Amino acid sequence: MGVVWHVNSTARGGGVAEIIGALCQADDPRYRTRRFVTSEDPALFEVTKRIHHRLHGVPAGELPDSAEHDAWCRYARANVKEFLTSADPKDLVVLHDPQTLPMAPLLAEAGVRLAWRCHIGTAGQNAVTAATWDYLRQFWSEGLVLVFSSPALVPALDHDHDLALALEKHDHPVRIIRPSIDPGTLKNRPLSDDEVSKTLTDAGLGTRPISPALDSSVVTVSESDLGTDPVIVQVSRWDPLKDMAGVLEMFASSDLPSRAHLVLCGPSPQSISDDPEAAGVYAEVVRRRDRLVSAVRRRVHLVCPALDDTRTNALLVNALQRRATVVVQKSLEEGFGLTVTEAMWKARPVVAARVGGIPSQIEHGVTGLLLDDPRDLDGFAAAVGEVVAHSAQYAQMGRNAHEFVDREMTSHREIREHTDLYRLLEGS
Repeated sequence: MGVVWHVNSTARGGGVAEIIGALCQADDPRYRTRRFVTSEDPALFEVTKRIHHRLHGVPAGELPDSAEHDAWCRYARANVKEFLTSADPKDLVVLHDPQTLPMAPLLAEAGVRLAWRCHIGTAGQNAVTAATWDYLRQFWSEGLVLVFSSPALVPALDHDHDLALALEKHDHPVRIIRPSIDPGTLKNRPLSDDEVSKTLTDAGLGTRPISPALDSSVVTVSESDLGTDPVIVQVSRWDPLKDMAGVLEMFASSDLPSRAHLVLCGPSPQSISDDPEAAGVYAEVVRRRDRLVSAVRRRVHLVCPALDDTRTNALLVNALQRRATVVVQKSLEEGFGLTVTEAMWKARPVVAARVGGIPSQIEHGVTGLLLDDPRDLDGFAAAVGEVVAHSAQYAQMGRNAHEFVDREMTSHREIREHTDLYRLLEGS
């Protein structure tokens, strides 16, 4: 039985960690999957977060200078040394996202066969993304297999001609593997109405206003209960590209029904070691909420579960998505958007921006609603208001969404595609 290692920079938090968890639990008779989490380095994560934004086309700072580059390479060497104390050079390795990429040439030099899976990027590539890819290419070791969530995210791909031919002519082997969700996890399993109600009550969103929440692993800012009113939900990290502040502004400045509530749910910023921006983004959302007039502020709720309590976190996200009248994903850029997939699985109507991997999940008017401009607050408010006002009419859209995810977006499919990737690496 072959051994496959998945390597990333954080043990929990976000879709990548969840995908790796599902892959490592897969029952594959040919491969035994294991996981290696690199060491924490807050200074380095400041650098890699700039890379993250730049790969989304956002000019957020410069490329690493020589000192930062050298520090990143030292980080890679230290982690490769630690990794090889447990792994065998005959094992297969899948590196995930930019934080781990400088490990590739060092592992290749040790004889390891490997792939690098990049979960982020933008279809709207520009001078910023081009310069960033030019920098990252120095770490693409010979024979490295590149894996992306969508053809649109592959750098320097000729999209004007036959896609299969364009991928074949790329200067490295390229595979496309869309992310997925595991329907059997606590975050996605069915919940009864009583379970939803109890979970939200325990988190401070139930029959009476509680802040902080009864559950000490969840911090909730809330001044009223949801009752039976319509609920608009966005679940995402506190990342500027997820635009939680924009969702709040959309809700506060629109003509949405006066009974509607908004819930913004993201992991506790202290829980995410590799995202140095989370605390600042969350603090800004809190400040903006505090400035709202009382009648609006009372209907805006902020929920931050701690990621180290995996059970509470998963159950709360599940309950919120099932309680939602409509789920929003107003990302300015998005690698793929598994929170969209999760909401669709729960048969919820989703209103989302036409960015990143979201259009590969939502067919406008069939499995959800897409907005061309994520900064169009009026357009988002109109679409959300339409769903809230005619929720029974949009129930079929939610059912269509569930059927699509059941057919195309579960971990069974992704596990099969990874098995094909492992076989490719064995033959390389």
